[in-house]
Amino acid sequence: MTESNNTADNYQSSHNLRQRDGAFEPAKISHNILFLQKFFRHGTRIASVWPSSRFMARASIRHANFSSARCVVELGAGTGPITSEIVKRLNGQTRFLALERDPDFVEVLTNRFPASPRVQILQADVGYLDAILHDNGIAPHGVDCFVSGLGTPSLPEAVRKAMFSAVRKYLRPDGFFSNITEFPLYYLNFYKSVFEHVSFQFVALNMPPGGVYHCRNMR
Repeated sequence: MTESNNTADNYQSSHNLRQRDGAFEPAKISHNILFLQKFFRHGTRIASVWPSSRFMARASIRHANFSSARCVVELGAGTGPITSEIVKRLNGQTRFLALERDPDFVEVLTNRFPASPRVQILQADVGYLDAILHDNGIAPHGVDCFVSGLGTPSLPEAVRKAMFSAVRKYLRPDGFFSNITEFPLYYLNFYKSVFEHVSFQFVALNMPPGGVYHCRNMR
């Protein structure tokens, strides 16, 4: 992560990036190959060797109530498997911000998902999550759910602390945080050290098989 004192230097709005009109594009095999290349290049900074299956993506948002949600934030959108499941379910009142640090993934996302008042793709580092949400008009306790595709336990400690500090500040008291993993139950104690209530949902139909940590009430 490159340090900067100017928050605006650390992320871009989807409105400043190339996007298309119309319905979003389905995933392509080239997106999967790109994801695999990134995994071999960056290792644990990428949460998995392959984009999430639709079963994993749907499991990650199982607790989201899209009929009443006002704001959903995705952390580490990758090539968009979870993003697509969220976009399908958005109603007229839900705002959705998808954050992704890698510029190649951001290009995929902005090509797949058209610009919309409800959907915003941000090229962003979660170490600046507090400033990013503030600058985009999100009020404290204004996020219904954070859905993470990051390898959160493997993030640099300073980045992880900054991210969870922002999650604590912006998550609604009855909101939830979910995080996908390819290591079933391996990080259960880690998430229990951060949240009071943690459950794990195993997802076999994924490559590799993995699951989702569903978390509530930060300690």
